[in-house]
Amino acid sequence: MRLLSLPTPLLAAISLPSLSDATHTSNWAVLVSTSRFWFNYRHMANTLSLYRTVKRLGVPDSQIILMLPDDMACNPRNTFSGSVFNDKSRELDLYDQKPDTPTQESAEGGDIATESETSETTPQIMPAGIEVDYRGNEVTVETFIRLLTDRWPASHPTSKRLLTNSQSNILIYMTGHGGDSFLKFQDAEEISSHDLADAFAQMHEKGRYNELLFMIDTCQANTMYESFYSPGVVGMGSSARDQSSYSHHADQDVGVAVIDRWTYYALEFLETRLNSTSADVRLGELFDFMTFDRVHSDAGIRADLLEGGEEAARNRRVLDFFGNVQGVDVEMGDGGRESLGDWRADLEALRRIGERTKREMGELNVTVGAGSKVSAREAGADRSVLPAMRVEGDVLDMAASTGGSGWLKKAIGGTSLLLLGAAWVAGSKMR
Repeated sequence: MRLLSLPTPLLAAISLPSLSDATHTSNWAVLVSTSRFWFNYRHMANTLSLYRTVKRLGVPDSQIILMLPDDMACNPRNTFSGSVFNDKSRELDLYDQKPDTPTQESAEGGDIATESETSETTPQIMPAGIEVDYRGNEVTVETFIRLLTDRWPASHPTSKRLLTNSQSNILIYMTGHGGDSFLKFQDAEEISSHDLADAFAQMHEKGRYNELLFMIDTCQANTMYESFYSPGVVGMGSSARDQSSYSHHADQDVGVAVIDRWTYYALEFLETRLNSTSADVRLGELFDFMTFDRVHSDAGIRADLLEGGEEAARNRRVLDFFGNVQGVDVEMGDGGRESLGDWRADLEALRRIGERTKREMGELNVTVGAGSKVSAREAGADRSVLPAMRVEGDVLDMAASTGGSGWLKKAIGGTSLLLLGAAWVAGSKMR
């Protein structure tokens, strides 16, 4: 007996309640270095290291905004022209990334941004080069605020805009020199924690994010998220008030520090624990990994703005912010659900489908049952009609092979009840 082929509207109605809970359908990353000049080499390396990690985990360049105020790779002081490294082993060029190929050196080396040995079964192929969206004098407080709030003139390139919506998770990473509730931009201006808080509030009012993870590596970093008041924001910082954020190590050949401690250990966690895009690692594990012994300062978190508080934040998957999302974006109406009028129209359409099917199958039953009483000419005419009716009602063509009119009526009634029952169940779940 052939299975009943349910109409498309009913299939959508049955499956939609499970999809309605999936409010997170895309991930974006905004990675910002705010320092220029050669002695701030490590801040560019910090940012490019995070850039490489989110790309490795599947976030495409079209959903990454990269802001670099200086080009360390082309600085005349750079002994390794055209390259930027985050480790003194210099095994990985962050500026001109090549496809990763497991080697004996990378298995033994100390570069925290290389693939772990466990990833040999699922190698990650990285595209070469980087895509910088804002560089040099374009990296300003005004540009950053405009980026977050999407306040651009019509002529602004879409590739340099943060095209998020209420179903987007956003990772914002910032690094540079800062102090109590401020972060310097290129030693020329500052952005305060209040500026950031107001920008996030505008983003929330305009429906530009679902949840937002804010990470900052600077002196007194934890003071930068104290003023936040918008829901759905989680903050992570490298140091408490009156504490410095330290570099991890220097490269004697480069001549300056190449990475900061907090970012170094964040990368170590991400590169060793997230070996694939399906790794089930939670933010709580990342929070616990950033200890004083590693960072040499009091790394902090703030999660009270997230629904469910710190416990909910700790249970969020790291890949909810650092990885790509493979899902279906279902267009919804006000309040995250389609309007009640649309659902009523769909249910009415399903009711008409059920009635039409019942009527057609009733006519088919009469034709088949009266076959022995009609003339040969009428029987031939009936046979000429049956194939067309069978095609039109293909969802129930098993009825054509049955001779019992009572069984057929029961089947028709049961099918109609199933259709209408499933439709009303789907409608009630969406209220």
